[in-house]
Amino acid sequence: MLKVKGTFYPEGTSQSYSCDIHLHVGGLMSFKLPNSDQNKQINRKDLSIKPKLGRIPRELSVSGLGLFSIESDDKVDTWLLGDKQTDTVVKMEGNLPIIFASILLVPVLLFSIFKYGIPGFAIYFAELVPDPMINITSQHTLIGMDKTLLSPSKLDEQTRLELIEKWQDTLNQLTLRDRNYNLNFRYSKQFGANAFALPDGTVVVTDGLVELVENDWPMLQAILLHEIGHVEHNHSMRLIAELMATSIAINYFFGDLEGMIEVVAGFTSTVVQNQYSQKLEWEADNFAISQLQNLNLDPESFALAMEKLATTGPEHSELDEFFHSHPLTQERIQNARNAAK
Repeated sequence: MLKVKGTFYPEGTSQSYSCDIHLHVGGLMSFKLPNSDQNKQINRKDLSIKPKLGRIPRELSVSGLGLFSIESDDKVDTWLLGDKQTDTVVKMEGNLPIIFASILLVPVLLFSIFKYGIPGFAIYFAELVPDPMINITSQHTLIGMDKTLLSPSKLDEQTRLELIEKWQDTLNQLTLRDRNYNLNFRYSKQFGANAFALPDGTVVVTDGLVELVENDWPMLQAILLHEIGHVEHNHSMRLIAELMATSIAINYFFGDLEGMIEVVAGFTSTVVQNQYSQKLEWEADNFAISQLQNLNLDPESFALAMEKLATTGPEHSELDEFFHSHPLTQERIQNARNAAK
């Protein structure tokens, strides 16, 4: 007979009790119920035994009774195995070909999930989001930004009306998603020279951007086409899905390892998100360039706009290509000029 220390978790409660568990020859396990002198006996065949994993405590559950956690050693493992020769997990742990195969295949599997599986899922997920949800999300986002980061435009009304008319004329020549591609102007000290598009097609241009391009319509038009490229490719919904799936995957694969894995997971998540963002920016760039060509316009206007924007940002280092959320500006400029040839 073996006597082992264990913890008993009664079914249906959040309490736990320390107890002595006796493992008898013949396959009987006995222990005393909490707050009772009564001995309870359980046959080994009625135990649901989780596979052995290293030297962590073994978990034994009994339907209708609860779960036991007991310290593991060779004698306990032998008793738990009973007539079985060895545990499947133990076999795998001691199989060198399986160990080496795991070392090689697990990184490949993880790479495939993050590189292909999650982006594929995101594209599929983005198309399933209903338009009413997209519209409500976009409206609330703009309201929130108007209360915090954006202010009414300081551009004169005539300038705004002329740009809106030119933008509408551009839209009439394109075949696009069923989105409300309305053009809005805002002043923002925090955003500076910038533009962005919400998932429902709402496009916001800051006064700083109009001033930066000196009210040059071809350059502003190229930037606006880039922004609606994000909408046409459903980038907002795809990015949300990618970030959500990435977090779930990291937590699923590494959730039981605490301190070190949290650091690694945070680093990995940042890098993955930035790489995704770079991919989406390239798609939007190429959408803008292709639409300019469809309109028989010169993609050089996009390159010139990028050069203007480059004057407002910090210098880039080689590491920025890996960590920065946007592709390097010089690469984007060259990409547009290559298309213009």
